[in-house]
Amino acid sequence: MMDIRHAFVSFRPWMVPAFVLLLIFGVACGSAAQDASPADAQPADSPASAPAAAPAAAQPQPTAAPAAAAQPAPATTEVHGGTVTWMIGGLGSENFDYAFDVGGSNNYIRFFGGFLLETNDVGELLPGMASEWGLANDARTWWVKLRPGVMFHDDTEVTAEDVLWTWQHMWNPESVEWTTQSGAHSRARIVEIIEQTAPDTVSITIEIPDAGFDVGSFSAASPSPYVILPKRDQLHEEAAVEAYARNPIGAGPMALTNHIPAEVMEFERFDDYYYHPGNGFPEDRRVKFSNLDLRLVPEEATRVAAIRAGEADLAPASLDAREQVEAGGGKLIFGREGIYFRIMLMGCMNNSAEPYPCDDIRFRQALDYALDKEVVRDQLYGGSEVMEAKGWAATTPSTIGYSEELDPRPFDPEKARQLLADAGYPGGEGVGPLIVNTWTSTAMPFLPESAQVAADFWRKELGLDVEVRVGDESTLKKATLAQELNGQILWRDNEARIDAASISRSSYGTPDHKGRRHNDAELFQVVQNALAETDKDARPDALNAMYKRLREENYELGIGYVNIPWAVSSRVEDWKPFSLAFYPSAVHTLVLKDE
Repeated sequence: MMDIRHAFVSFRPWMVPAFVLLLIFGVACGSAAQDASPADAQPADSPASAPAAAPAAAQPQPTAAPAAAAQPAPATTEVHGGTVTWMIGGLGSENFDYAFDVGGSNNYIRFFGGFLLETNDVGELLPGMASEWGLANDARTWWVKLRPGVMFHDDTEVTAEDVLWTWQHMWNPESVEWTTQSGAHSRARIVEIIEQTAPDTVSITIEIPDAGFDVGSFSAASPSPYVILPKRDQLHEEAAVEAYARNPIGAGPMALTNHIPAEVMEFERFDDYYYHPGNGFPEDRRVKFSNLDLRLVPEEATRVAAIRAGEADLAPASLDAREQVEAGGGKLIFGREGIYFRIMLMGCMNNSAEPYPCDDIRFRQALDYALDKEVVRDQLYGGSEVMEAKGWAATTPSTIGYSEELDPRPFDPEKARQLLADAGYPGGEGVGPLIVNTWTSTAMPFLPESAQVAADFWRKELGLDVEVRVGDESTLKKATLAQELNGQILWRDNEARIDAASISRSSYGTPDHKGRRHNDAELFQVVQNALAETDKDARPDALNAMYKRLREENYELGIGYVNIPWAVSSRVEDWKPFSLAFYPSAVHTLVLKDE
């Protein structure tokens, strides 16, 4: 999954009764470009910056908020004076500079950081720290216009120079020398220039058109939290990196007040958070409580007991915990379409001295038809309340360009055996050991167990010699980029998203990306053409056609996604988590009961 995501909880076989879900969730300089200015570009309410709706979820066009000077922050609805205790299964790298993420940052950066573009419960793009944004006439240059009066937690104003520095720190071509975040690497490989074109405007030009770049790179709708940081004297300098880690400054709804690694992050409400009616916004997104303790508690039993006893307010839980949570007056609340299975056949590019079986599309499709996805759903995850066998790869029902034709292939072992024989491997002869690499994830339960279910099907139905190897998430991600897993399978989790253009570009549309799935020149062009479509009415169909073509190629197996259950204590009056969020979301909707 997910890149950043996860904390580290061990699942033991004796903890996993058959047919029962244990869902533990731990919760992407040069001369001025004349066409990069707002005067020559499509504005934020143009088709370029308003992704069209997915067939299953209407998505209105965003409207740029007025860029008038900020007014004093008005009083919001009553602020509860207490502390929210939010337990989480993991805090990952615990680094507030996303350039150095190796997993888990979504669990805390979204409390702390400010986004140029915001989102809502259906993944719609909204103005945020940027009052306007758009795509220039070259279809490759994106620009953002920063609204005045946005403040960092140290009471300094966020400037266009901060945006410029953050983007260059993350995505300049040379940033691959210091960043560890995989999405930053992907963007750095296609960036031509990042520059400030006006006192309040910054632009970024990429090598190939990508009509979804704003969603994936500027917005809170992205699964990668690319928040804006205060500029430093250099793009990268170790001492400055360490100093920021000791005293991180953001522009989000809460400021960090204390951090005890591997234990707790303590936050306080930022009264001057920009998103409120005084700045022209339709609602107040400042939090309605004074303090937040984000506590690392890997054990579900401990989290559930704390929820039931009123010692914690929110925590990832499981269906098994429902009875205990409800007995304490609490309830389970689901975050829809939180995370999906990303099952990748690695290095199947017809470029090795000795071809891999997966070079043949028939072999890849045989694996897909030989796996019963409904068994994974029902016997491992307890049914469709948690796991849905819908969508393909990063496209779930809320993703722009989704249609039912993208849903998982049916279980057809006879067809699978025929495809395998047609590929020259009857009964699995000549394939050799098939290695499936996975890790223990706290974002998706039973990740290794689901890989083992697939291995059992492939042994039984295809006669293959399959070995499941459970490794370290960070090590396996690095091995992917180093192409050390070629000829094998990577069975991982990843974040669901409203727009899958960015991940499609890196995996299927960038010929020199080390993590690409293929070497087919014609397929690269198919992807690049689809991503270049900027017409808001034509874009969903263009993406849908591309996704169907990629599904047919079967470099990835689509088996579905997981909805995220959260245990909420009786002290919480209301909370409405966003869909497509495996992490704590919509914190401004969290209301505590009067005590």
